[in-house]
Amino acid sequence: KNGSKAITLDQCFETFTRPERLDENNMWYCSKCKEHVRAMKTMKLWRLPNILVVHLKRFEFKHSLRRDKLDTYVDFPLEGLDMSLHCTGLNANTGNLTGSASIVDSTLDAKYDLFAVINHYGRMGFGHYTAFCRQWDE
Repeated sequence: KNGSKAITLDQCFETFTRPERLDENNMWYCSKCKEHVRAMKTMKLWRLPNILVVHLKRFEFKHSLRRDKLDTYVDFPLEGLDMSLHCTGLNANTGNLTGSASIVDSTLDAKYDLFAVINHYGRMGFGHYTAFCRQWDE
């Protein structure tokens, strides 16, 4: 909301990968105990693409008829976004693979440079978009 403090893209990924206990409406069936249980769910990235596209969900559901747009500023690095911190099977210090995990191209490290950003200005359902991108100079 207006006046909210900024967060980083790393904090967004930390929130996405934080373990969470499933609620009563989303219980998991345990094949060992043959019951539905409130299990812990953990999301981790196990495969990284050559080109990473991040889409931030910028709305929050209040109830079935109302959604509000979030306008919290998300700070991100222009160069060197280190995704190894958010992946399973990658050594957070070296970015090298550990265990049996793999990425699309193991010769690449887990760092990304920003190429483009698309912003939406306005409220839910209307407004306009702006795009900023670096010049392609291969």
